[in-house]
Amino acid sequence: MFLTRRLFLGALTLSLISLTSYPYKGLAYSQLSTEPSQKLPTGSLSLLDSLLNPYKCPAKLRVINAAVPTASPVDVIVNGDRVLENVDFRQASRYVNVTPGNINVRFVQSGTSTTIASRTFTGAPNSAYTVAITGTLQGPSGQPLFNQSPFVIPEDLTQPNPGKFKGRWYRFSETSAVIDFRISKSSSPNVDETRITDLTPKTAIPYPELTAGTYNFNPVLPDQFDPLINNAFNPPITVEVANQQVPPGVIFDVIATGNGLGQAPNSLLLTTASTQTAPPNANGCYQIVQ
Repeated sequence: MFLTRRLFLGALTLSLISLTSYPYKGLAYSQLSTEPSQKLPTGSLSLLDSLLNPYKCPAKLRVINAAVPTASPVDVIVNGDRVLENVDFRQASRYVNVTPGNINVRFVQSGTSTTIASRTFTGAPNSAYTVAITGTLQGPSGQPLFNQSPFVIPEDLTQPNPGKFKGRWYRFSETSAVIDFRISKSSSPNVDETRITDLTPKTAIPYPELTAGTYNFNPVLPDQFDPLINNAFNPPITVEVANQQVPPGVIFDVIATGNGLGQAPNSLLLTTASTQTAPPNANGCYQIVQ
């Protein structure tokens, strides 16, 4: 069947090309017509383009290095090509374009070919994914696309509404403690702008769009307002992203990584990732500014 399909596509392509290569010759003519060659109909052009360029829009991929067991930089190899280097522990990489279809992502120790973990999944054209390597704590069953490390999170790269920003809370820390995630304006830290309750470990939860401004982002105990204090560090640190200026039009993600609160080494911390998108291009493909 595969061979038959290839023969059909080849014959179709050759026949379409032949329409543009040779002028029409009628039976009453003993010489080639001097009329201009026929142009390929628009519908045929679209068909030919779809055959020769099946994916106008690439898939976009980034990684999050939340691997507590190694807690060291990683390189990322996608379908045999090293596309990212030195992604630090607790950090999200930039997005890179990859060919849609079967996508194999391999995490290796930076500068080596020593595999730490790998994941294969099917990526759709004009879609975006975060592949996150973490510790051994599993996620909820039925989570798309996987419930154990490396996780694959489908992303939404559509632009926020004018004057707004949006994002997600990534709970990739190695604790199943019951916590909430709250966002407050820095000018009124005891008033919730939004709160996500009873967060499940190893999930990525979007928060509602907010007006651009200065905010605090922090995990808290249920129904509480005070940020968590992590005594595993000397001096102890507050687990929050405080006084963060978030401009309009960005996707602003907050990422929790590390062991449980107070558990050394590599205890709980927050990091962030900001993605600036642009309107889709002429083919409708998502565009990233930075």
